[in-house]
Amino acid sequence: MNTALFTLYLGVFKRIARTAALSPFDTQERHRLGELYALYSPPAPSSDLPEDPYKLPKTDILELAQLDKNLLLEGVNECGFGHVTEFEVKVISQLVNQLQPRRIFEIGTFQGRTTLNMALNSPADAQIVTLDLPPSELSQTQMQIEKTEEMYVKKAESGERFKGHPLASKITQVFGDSATYDYSPYHNQMDLVFIDGSHAYEYVLSDTENALRLVRKGGTILWHDYTNWEGVRRALNDYYQSGNPVFRNLRHIGGTSIAVLTVS
Repeated sequence: MNTALFTLYLGVFKRIARTAALSPFDTQERHRLGELYALYSPPAPSSDLPEDPYKLPKTDILELAQLDKNLLLEGVNECGFGHVTEFEVKVISQLVNQLQPRRIFEIGTFQGRTTLNMALNSPADAQIVTLDLPPSELSQTQMQIEKTEEMYVKKAESGERFKGHPLASKITQVFGDSATYDYSPYHNQMDLVFIDGSHAYEYVLSDTENALRLVRKGGTILWHDYTNWEGVRRALNDYYQSGNPVFRNLRHIGGTSIAVLTVS
């Protein structure tokens, strides 16, 4: 080994030895020791797969309902941004056809496309109550809705899809802020509750707590947009991971953004 290389190695050895010796007493030397450790330590093993943000176990529509080719459907293909998708309308209609709920509460009417298809596939004597936030109350909500949701509130007409329809008599439309609306006349009466209101985290929590008061034992709660909105995903993940036995059977219906819970 030539003299220059030996001198270099000796200098490095002295520097490392000094850093190791002084690090217990000197903040700067501890920092340098940490840098050396990070530089020469083997890299930590990493997973090739990112963490799955969707914590709910998956189920399938075939596990929940028998497929019925005689579903009654209207306006299924007439969807756009912010709407329940074509397949999701069919899944919801299939569940309604299977469960045959006579009392349904919907939080979030929008144009009423889902409302109408639930009316088409529910029993003849079924009654649906659908709640929507009127544009006049947009600035007065108890909690902050997502900014991008304002366009769904500022619409020309709420529930236009079922207005004038022969089955409109099955539908009662009510208006208000879902966080402050008086649900007490409907408590413990609903066979099915469909939540598709504000997607802000606090609103999803509020709507869920109200849905639990609305639904009877053995009834079903559906949430839309579990995979589409962070607020919905976080709220439902938190419920599922909370250890609360009420939510132990909370499931995500594969191929959709719908979550489902049968309340026992």
